[in-house]
Amino acid sequence: MDTLLGFIVLTGPLFLIVLWVPMCLALAFLVGKKCIKKSLTLKIAGGIAVFLIMLLFPVADEIAGRIYFNHLCETEAGVKVYQTIELPAEYWDEEGKPLFMNSRGVLNMKLLGDRFEWKRQINPYINNFFLRINNYQRVLFNKQTLKVIGEKNSFSRDFGWILTNFTPAPNKGEGCRSVLARKYNDEDFEELEVSKEKDFVLQIFTKSTN
Repeated sequence: MDTLLGFIVLTGPLFLIVLWVPMCLALAFLVGKKCIKKSLTLKIAGGIAVFLIMLLFPVADEIAGRIYFNHLCETEAGVKVYQTIELPAEYWDEEGKPLFMNSRGVLNMKLLGDRFEWKRQINPYINNFFLRINNYQRVLFNKQTLKVIGEKNSFSRDFGWILTNFTPAPNKGEGCRSVLARKYNDEDFEELEVSKEKDFVLQIFTKSTN
């Protein structure tokens, strides 16, 4: 029984496509034959246009959403540094490498005296039937001065209506991290992510010259 249910879930989207394509063909044939009274060439061209429009219509929100989401990730996602903090020599090793973060760029808050903390915030950026995109922020906050030191800005989105409701995949959306991951292999992507995280931290915390 479980196997049968699993098969139904996995083949559900394919079953919908099998039904939708003949409907698009039938509608295109009907429009070309009944609504276009001119030459055979125009009938064929009109039928093809109707077929393509109808075929893409159910996934139009996914196509538009992905294009706009990629644009946001490439142009508006990133980091901002509002304040730099100088740390004395005891926070650095003999080679000048930071002792207050690990090899992946994760801060050791205890070593920094618990003066800082990360705060997370998710705000709707677009929220309607066709597109759902959220703005995701991680803010590094100085608990002593009550000021924001730096900010990491990103986005997440829900897939289109068809993929969200009929896909068997557990994930119903993606973040900017997924957009970047598609451009690199796993190893290069991991190195890039670590490098970006460390660079961000080292833009904020610098070695004191005194």
